[in-house]
Amino acid sequence: MNGQPMAAGACPLVSQAPVGDDLFSGFGGVGDYARANGNTLPILTAAHRVRDGYYEQFPLSEAGDDVETVDLLIVGSGLSGLMAAKEYTRLTGGRKQCLIVDNHPVLGGEARQNEFLVDGVPLLGPQGSNDFFPPDPNATTPAGNLFRECGIPYEYTYQKWDSPHPEPRFSLDNYSNMDGFNEDMVDVAYRFTEKDGAKAPYWTNNIWRRGLADTPFSQQTRDALLRWRHGEDHRDLDDRALDQMDYRTFLEKVCGYPSEVTTFHQPVVGLLGGVSADAISARYGRHLVSQKNRLTLSFPGGNTLFARCLVGQLIPGLFPQGTAFSAIQRGPFDPAALERPNPVRIRQNAMVVSVRHHNGDASARTVDVTYVRDGCVHHVRAGAVVMATGGWITKHVVKDLPDDIMEAYSQFFYAPALIANVALKNWRFLYRLGATAVRWMDDGTSFGFCANIRRTMVTPDYAPPLDPDRPALLTFYMGLYTPGLSAWEQGARGRMRLLSTSYLDYERIIRSQMANMFADVGFDPKRDIDGIILNRWGHARVIQTPNFYYGVNGRPAPREVVARGFGRIVLAHSELNGAQNATGAFEHGMRAAREVASWG
Repeated sequence: MNGQPMAAGACPLVSQAPVGDDLFSGFGGVGDYARANGNTLPILTAAHRVRDGYYEQFPLSEAGDDVETVDLLIVGSGLSGLMAAKEYTRLTGGRKQCLIVDNHPVLGGEARQNEFLVDGVPLLGPQGSNDFFPPDPNATTPAGNLFRECGIPYEYTYQKWDSPHPEPRFSLDNYSNMDGFNEDMVDVAYRFTEKDGAKAPYWTNNIWRRGLADTPFSQQTRDALLRWRHGEDHRDLDDRALDQMDYRTFLEKVCGYPSEVTTFHQPVVGLLGGVSADAISARYGRHLVSQKNRLTLSFPGGNTLFARCLVGQLIPGLFPQGTAFSAIQRGPFDPAALERPNPVRIRQNAMVVSVRHHNGDASARTVDVTYVRDGCVHHVRAGAVVMATGGWITKHVVKDLPDDIMEAYSQFFYAPALIANVALKNWRFLYRLGATAVRWMDDGTSFGFCANIRRTMVTPDYAPPLDPDRPALLTFYMGLYTPGLSAWEQGARGRMRLLSTSYLDYERIIRSQMANMFADVGFDPKRDIDGIILNRWGHARVIQTPNFYYGVNGRPAPREVVARGFGRIVLAHSELNGAQNATGAFEHGMRAAREVASWG
């Protein structure tokens, strides 16, 4: 295929309604990601127009003589799409043309970072996708190959304590502190109020270490929570059996725990699983507990580094400062390099609105793709298409999906998440608590349930100080769930809440909540907060409802049906493993590339 772009002026204009004043996206920080903090308003507007059939009024499938042609078109420049491009290029020896089309202004999908500059100190934080375990140096897994080929190190240097005062203990990621399972490695301060049974609000540290003696919980609740934490009642249960029931039933009926155990753990389930314990499978809930005492690692900008390493290999010259580990974390990239002649090109700010086999015939050897960019309609004809996008948009974009895949997609439900990075001029208030992480009992009205400061990796190009009187990032992870509703209803209600709240309202909520919680230890939001970035993800979690993972009555699970794809369209996203993470993204990206390459 010739890989030549459409002739200038050959694209019909789409009459697009204006987005209006963007009071939604808010402050985006500095650097390459300043206009790409989560699902911004332009991204949401374009995606919702696809969902609502807005583009159907335009001639989206009438590709004429000026149509661009490529061997492979990949929709989505997240980790799945980038890994698919890398593997396809390797398998074809760089002899075929691959075009990645993505609707965001910056590549990486959810593996993107926030960047601040506070009093001259650069700070990096994850927008969402985060944490990893270094693979074995000899591993032949996708992650193992990526580490070797990109020169990602297996051991890291971390911030050294810069203060003359005693040093607290830090997590290396944003998850290990959430339920206190790693209190032997992280100092966590817990806040209890009258709603939790306390006579007055108070803070106490590392509650598990003293057997919950410092909590307002009853002795019966303490005993149950300690049994649950140690996993004494359910060590050897079959995953298939767990997949057939919801997590609340498992905790309260099978294990016999009181409802207080469910309530305590529910914020973690609601964030990482997307919904409350009564709507998610026990297999997934049990997995959250089995991960205790594994202190995962995180790059300063989360899994952004994986995306940057992948694209650095695909696009020569993208990073003028080089692709060494130290430089690639935050070195600026040259956007003009994305579309220079090369086996792989990347086209950002381009919303794919239609994917269909030529003439609607699944046996055709080409696929017609239509995308909209800058108000213009463009057409591409590809020998194959990899949909490295989530099912929530794939089912609206791919116009000739077979009935069995559409039926499978009807069983995919998604929940939102909100990640807020708060740039602090100092974190003396946390130090006064003797902690680097905080946890409170979310009753559905608070902003999140935990926040923490990490001990971050350092390199010659990135070495912020670690001192309570110097700048740092406080990161909040927040789920939006409603116990008692179905998985679909919880996801829909959570998205409504996420999307109907302005940036200014969320900023006010965060500042007010922090002032309320930390005023007694000297915190002043006007003085101590330098900036807040919100990263909203409307479909952050695919929800593992009961029977999602293994299926029921001998029928294949919905995720297995979707992974089959059809014709010359391959469906590849990490959610097909039941969770959106780097491991699944790499696996399905490679699977898709190998399938396409096998067609010749």
